[in-house]
Amino acid sequence: MDKVLEIQFSGWTATPRLPFVLSGNALCMPVPPYSTILGIIGCCLGRFVSPGEVKVGFRYLYDTVSLDIETRRRLQFDGKKIKNHDKGSDAYIREFHTNPCLTIWIDRLDWISFFESPVGTPALGRSQDLLQVKKVCIKEVVQISEGCVKGCMIPFDMSETIPGQLVQLAESYAEGEKVGNGRVLVNPMMFVAIRGEGEGVYVRNSNLYRIQDEQPVDFYMHTFTI
Repeated sequence: MDKVLEIQFSGWTATPRLPFVLSGNALCMPVPPYSTILGIIGCCLGRFVSPGEVKVGFRYLYDTVSLDIETRRRLQFDGKKIKNHDKGSDAYIREFHTNPCLTIWIDRLDWISFFESPVGTPALGRSQDLLQVKKVCIKEVVQISEGCVKGCMIPFDMSETIPGQLVQLAESYAEGEKVGNGRVLVNPMMFVAIRGEGEGVYVRNSNLYRIQDEQPVDFYMHTFTI
């Protein structure tokens, strides 16, 4: 691979939710998971994108973490159907990121037209966390054995010491066989979420690439398990 398609997104807010937090405050991860990145790509293409179709690298930056109070509707199951909870709705505090900037690199140069004219409106987190496509271009890259990365997510490796937040996530999701069955998680695994602030973190990995530009950028390119 000597070239990648680079897509730059920006927005006002983003909510990459921390999974498995079902009560109390709604917390954010420092970067979005790969399943969300696939969803953003699929939204632009206007169809479901399976993990085997594309390799993905990304860098996610934002200005600040802010808090908001939001009303949440609670539901209950009475044995026959789901209905509004007897105790009504409640308010909770949620985190969100301001002025997010997401750059995605993929190995599918033939998809460039979908990002120049997206079929859907991409969002990062909730439906109101809208993204706009700022720039789409093709970049030349070279593979490297070690580099400085930030604002990304790398699979956890016990032999490497990488500073970041350790999270367990589904690598991707597959559509259920029947309508209404929901999604099926694919390959749950441990990742290290590397924050976007600062100069970055030096890592060693066989899937690192460097953009050949006036200001070189190193990134990790993820290959999904299928």
